[in-house]
Amino acid sequence: NELTHSLPYLVPSARVLLDDIGLLFRRKVKEKYVDADYRIIVTSLLRTEEDIRKLRRRNRNATEKSCHRYGTTFDIPYNRYYTVMPPDATWPTTQNDTLKWVLAEGLRDVREAGHCYIKYEVKQGCFHITAR
Repeated sequence: NELTHSLPYLVPSARVLLDDIGLLFRRKVKEKYVDADYRIIVTSLLRTEEDIRKLRRRNRNATEKSCHRYGTTFDIPYNRYYTVMPPDATWPTTQNDTLKWVLAEGLRDVREAGHCYIKYEVKQGCFHITAR
């Protein structure tokens, strides 16, 4: 996604985690919907002090002590996905709620393996993920 309040940077371990989550999501979607090709969207990565200050003016959930300051945290919305549709595709669009559960299933597996912390953000519509 266009990053309006963050920079496209993660520490190496967080980058690997994000790649793994993306691949896991795509694999799980393909298991359920063979021809479908959905991809996660990332809405926030590294935030500078200036980014945080600006964001706090319009987002009451934003905190001064944001985990995003360290390059270990990223946000993945659970209500929007990037869809790759081949020109001749006829498969129906999957409901976002279905994709949300597929994503949540994969995130649960990654969290239970001890690779990250996850916060379900209701008002922001995203999973807030921090690499361990």
